[in-house]
Amino acid sequence: MRKVALIFLIIILPLMSHAITDDNIQSITSMLSAWDAEGAWREIKENLIKDEKDSQLLHLASKVAFFRGQYNEALRLIKASIESGGDENKKRDFLLFIEQTINATSNLKRFESPHFIFYINEKQDGFLIDYITEAMEKTYNSMAERYGFRPDEKVRIEIFPDTKSFYFASSLSGRDIEIGAVGQAEFNKLMLLSPAALVHGYRWLDAMSHEYMHYLIVKMTANNAPIWFHEGLAKYEETRWRNGPSYLSSINESLLSSALRERRLLRFERMEPSLVRLDTPEEVQLAYAQAASAIEFIISKTGHKGLQDMMNVMASKKKRGAEEAISEILGLTFDKFEANWEEFLKSKGLKEIKGSNLKRYKIKEGRVDEERMDMEEIRSLVSRNRTHLGDILKERGRLKASLLEYQRALRETPDSVPVLNKISSLLIDLGREGEALEFLEKARVISPDHPTIYLNMGNAYLRLRDFKKAKEAFRESIEINPFNPEVHKGLARVYEIMGEGSLASKEMEIFNGLISR
Repeated sequence: MRKVALIFLIIILPLMSHAITDDNIQSITSMLSAWDAEGAWREIKENLIKDEKDSQLLHLASKVAFFRGQYNEALRLIKASIESGGDENKKRDFLLFIEQTINATSNLKRFESPHFIFYINEKQDGFLIDYITEAMEKTYNSMAERYGFRPDEKVRIEIFPDTKSFYFASSLSGRDIEIGAVGQAEFNKLMLLSPAALVHGYRWLDAMSHEYMHYLIVKMTANNAPIWFHEGLAKYEETRWRNGPSYLSSINESLLSSALRERRLLRFERMEPSLVRLDTPEEVQLAYAQAASAIEFIISKTGHKGLQDMMNVMASKKKRGAEEAISEILGLTFDKFEANWEEFLKSKGLKEIKGSNLKRYKIKEGRVDEERMDMEEIRSLVSRNRTHLGDILKERGRLKASLLEYQRALRETPDSVPVLNKISSLLIDLGREGEALEFLEKARVISPDHPTIYLNMGNAYLRLRDFKKAKEAFRESIEINPFNPEVHKGLARVYEIMGEGSLASKEMEIFNGLISR
């Protein structure tokens, strides 16, 4: 998720000296807008040498330093600019933002991979770094091959341990987070919220890959791409690193199908300036699905090379938007493009998947949140009560009686993922793994991002000695909620059986670290 308008966008002020010209300012401003921070720094350094007390120049240099990730230098420069006079209110706003960023990142430790620099809270999230490095280097390589994009510098990624620090660094609110704004590409870097901050976690590695796509689009289009193109391409490619599923999940297919049937597709212009500003969570997720399907439509006409050509056209234009690129590459007006895309969508034969629900991102507020949230998602009071009784019976060791209550609960709410998870877990305990997997496959279609589904799948396949599928299931659970120690324990067991001792030891180390917290 990214905002198109850069916060604290540079306003060209009247010149206070002859040290920097209007052309210099325009050149540096354009480079900064396109996230060419290194180019902007090379140009501004020469002017700083000529006049290190020019208020306007110092203000501009502070922004460039911030975009380079040099927050303390940015702070020094903005303070010097304030001392030199000028529009103090605007400068003090930026000074406050720099100070907030410094505070939010002060407890993050630096790690490097061949193409990225990561900043992460080592105590809470340090064990994630190997997973992150693997995912992001795969993303880098696949996107370099597909779109020819290779950044000149290592890409900066900041991962914040909690919603408070994430808010101060990104300006995203709790409401934004709970409708899916768990990451942001802005200020020439990627910012993400740790999955530890949400009750069930979230697809944090896909989200990181998603934000990298925003970075790619900004760089390849000189920041001229509209929001629908940004979010569509990022959504379309976010699982490429793991050869993952299409954007067309059961939830997205259901949203698109019902929007087509009810004639309430969103106009692309409504997605500006940010999807999180749409009226409802349903509109936000519909917008993602629409935008990704529009990218799929373009690919069906031009291949991925056409997308690359479109981004090159956008970069060559002064006006922001995709209209000219669509005209040049597809030979269509934008109105015709939208009409043809809608016909393409209709031709896919989309269906509404029974039981599929909108994604929920719940900020963690206590240790019992996960259980409470699962119970709240059981819509029928009768089913909820029967599930609760089943839990009590299971705790007392009365497994067959517990299974009977879960089965009764499921008859009341046959598409309830929490009930499907509970009944499958109990069936595994009873040695009925095949039956459990049938329930879990149904749950996965309904809610493909619920980590407990994959934990239970991993346990079932482990019991069945299908170690390849067990490893895949445990890994997928980690890609959603890596803070459940049982997943790492299960994966360690799989690695041990498969003869991968070093990986087994690493997962057991993570398990022991998590249970000792």
